[in-house]
Amino acid sequence: MKIVCEQSELSSFLQIAARALSTKSTLPILTGILIETQDNQLRCVTTDLEISIEVMVPGIQVFEPGSLVLPGKTFVEIIRHLPSGPIEIKKENTNNMVTISGKHSSFQLPLLSREEFPVLPEKGSGQFIEINGIHLKEAIKQTIYATLADDPRPFLSSILWEMDEGRLRLVATDVNRLAVKDIVVHSSVQGSALVPVRALREIANIFGNNEEEKLKVQVTDRLIFVEGSGISFSSRLVEAQFPRYEQVIPKEFNGSVLVNRADFIAALERSLLVSYSVRLKIAGDQIEISAKKPDKGHAFEEIPAKILGVDLEIGFNARFLLDFLKSVDVENILFNYIQEQKPALLQCEGRTDYQYIVMPLKLSA
Repeated sequence: MKIVCEQSELSSFLQIAARALSTKSTLPILTGILIETQDNQLRCVTTDLEISIEVMVPGIQVFEPGSLVLPGKTFVEIIRHLPSGPIEIKKENTNNMVTISGKHSSFQLPLLSREEFPVLPEKGSGQFIEINGIHLKEAIKQTIYATLADDPRPFLSSILWEMDEGRLRLVATDVNRLAVKDIVVHSSVQGSALVPVRALREIANIFGNNEEEKLKVQVTDRLIFVEGSGISFSSRLVEAQFPRYEQVIPKEFNGSVLVNRADFIAALERSLLVSYSVRLKIAGDQIEISAKKPDKGHAFEEIPAKILGVDLEIGFNARFLLDFLKSVDVENILFNYIQEQKPALLQCEGRTDYQYIVMPLKLSA
């Protein structure tokens, strides 16, 4: 192999591919990155057997085609630290080393076994979901905080994807709260799948970085594939049963509050200086927020609000409320409530595509 490419272009794609390099596996080959020429592109592949990433680096000059596996982390870091400009990557037939040359630098790396590198999973023959990358990134942001990534219960460390004609719904829960987000998509695919939290974090990091990005998503029995901007991502799905979340979403309420989001955030963050447990007193034309702790004292806040319905005192984990409030960018929030020990529903004013159901805390005297 002998190729020449631009440092900046190669480095940016390698940073993405490196996200699937194994850090814990006992199989040394999973720490490697496969690079191979395809026409005037360089295909770079990494996998830890749970997730896989394939990137296509465009605009390279191919003098001798080839395919080889390099120590992943070292290769990525060398390319990242080389000065901008052309880079030559050359494999001599006389030894088992690859030479990487920049403007004033040269490195040699040993090869890993090409034969031992895993074969990537293949996409199925089914239909794709076409989705705006920014919309998917936002939906992940607005649901992933309601999961428990390291919990042994599979449905708590994954997010349910419900696919219907023209709609994708993401549902997440950690038992104490439930986040439900709907996205408009171009698809007639129907079905459901549990996508691991780790995979969704990577998808949100890799994709959704420009307004024009369109993604193709395919879900098979055991895998999810996401493609866009010269990048292909795949992950295993979780095999488990997600609870029947529809039963948790309240349908009727005894009152509602329309409150300015920025005011609500500021008041809750100040209350957190005393305690994560806050008491909301909803009455008149305001919400009173109080927090107390024997060793930290007492906090009291008042924020104006439009209230329709019965007065109520109810307790919440302030962090749970802030997770929702900071995941949206709107002026006002609609806070719907039933009674002291019943779940509340938070939404953006005038919108029903994002529902956040949160269980209250038991108030102390």
